[in-house]
Amino acid sequence: MQNNDAFELLFSLSKQVTPYLSGHLSSTMLSSDISKQLNISCDNSKAINMLYERISQHSPEAGNAYWLTRTWDLLCWQPIYVSFIAVYRLNALPDIQNMSQSIQSDFIAGFTFHNSTLVVGSPEETIPLAALQLRTMFDSYRDEISRWTRIRPGFTNHLVADGLLNCLIKLQSFQPTLSNEYLIAQAQLWLEAFELPNKHLSSLQVDLISNKLKLVRTSCCLVYKCEGRKLCLDCPRHSDNKR
Repeated sequence: MQNNDAFELLFSLSKQVTPYLSGHLSSTMLSSDISKQLNISCDNSKAINMLYERISQHSPEAGNAYWLTRTWDLLCWQPIYVSFIAVYRLNALPDIQNMSQSIQSDFIAGFTFHNSTLVVGSPEETIPLAALQLRTMFDSYRDEISRWTRIRPGFTNHLVADGLLNCLIKLQSFQPTLSNEYLIAQAQLWLEAFELPNKHLSSLQVDLISNKLKLVRTSCCLVYKCEGRKLCLDCPRHSDNKR
């Protein structure tokens, strides 16, 4: 498969997960309005702060803990999803670290790769590289946020761990033949590559009805603080997940 064909498949598979995950390949590095696009080569601090402010205006009742959590989750969801799709469906990894993300008002949706580089290999071979690129990107985001508010690595690490494990749950829903044992082993590879503790593996539980894995997050997105919203089904605060 040629690289351009691989990217077309990656973009097609991404849209099957959600239409918001809309990717493109472009030789143009960045749009003229960097306030609407995030890229590690730019200073994103102001753009991320504007995103945070729009979230606060949309849900003023939720408070700054929710605004920061929501901002971080939005920054990370596309790179993690795309990495998982590439690693497990293409057996290859694009240049995740240097991809651009599009800001849509108080949301992040849409991404662009600026070169057609691919590293081909098994998940065991590409996961360490994916983790290195994602960590570099996320460390950059956290440093830029820290210019205008306090954001602890412990806080972001919990959110990233939950994001990784959530993608493994979704992977099993798209590929139900993958065994629980295989996915738990893959989860361990991701956690080790991110230098996250193995205690996060306890977030993965076997559903007694479906016999498939389910996730009980260690972090709460705090969406219940928004008017008219409830706890997520995988939230540790949810009554069904109390141990």
